[in-house]
Amino acid sequence: MGDKLLSPPLIEALCEFRFTPSSPWDWTLPGRLYDQLAEEFPERSQVDGVGVQIKLGPGKPLSSQVIKGPDRVQMKRSDGSAMVQVGPHLLAVNYLRFYPNWETFRGLILSTFEKNIKLCGECNLQRIGLRYINQIPLPEGKCDLETLISLAPSLKGPLDRPLMGFYQRYEILHDSPKGILIHQTGIPKTDHGNVIMVDLDFGSLELEGICDQFTVANWLNAAHDRIYESFVASLHPDLYEKFRRG
Repeated sequence: MGDKLLSPPLIEALCEFRFTPSSPWDWTLPGRLYDQLAEEFPERSQVDGVGVQIKLGPGKPLSSQVIKGPDRVQMKRSDGSAMVQVGPHLLAVNYLRFYPNWETFRGLILSTFEKNIKLCGECNLQRIGLRYINQIPLPEGKCDLETLISLAPSLKGPLDRPLMGFYQRYEILHDSPKGILIHQTGIPKTDHGNVIMVDLDFGSLELEGICDQFTVANWLNAAHDRIYESFVASLHPDLYEKFRRG
């Protein structure tokens, strides 16, 4: 599962399950799921939208933005460290801060997934997504991005000027598990100095045979491996060592 980083740049990790439109669902489900999660996730609210969007374009503020859509219910821990979201044919588990380790996050995902499936009675998955969003502070003054990330923009001639921001996106096909890794990097505008965002989102639509806790766990482990190796490959080795050693 990779090295333990003593100083990780992670700001959010999330797993999202989307179920087929024909799957059993009604608005009693969020309340019944809350009854089972209330001790750990006591703060409940209803919001619009089905996901979180990170703005990476130049001149845009660094913040999570709700994507408009059907209502969903959020259940949060009292310390704000984690959240469960449930809506029509949607279940998401977010770690917002104080990310412990993969084993703990995976355990929370699987236990929440199992509770949800027992309440629904069926598991007809349309998509699973696992996403890690990282924020790397930029040093003051002129900075060579190639000393930080491996996919730094290479501008030549009259284009070789100081960058106010950039954004790039790649969609990378994988076989194990079958899916696409959406790899996004950029420098957004913030109120606390410039940062580089490294956003890694692995999603699968080919989910035949993935229908229980065991098969979902296998998918999660494989997707996490793809994200982890992509994260390491995205960074300069010296920067990765800095995160690893703290």
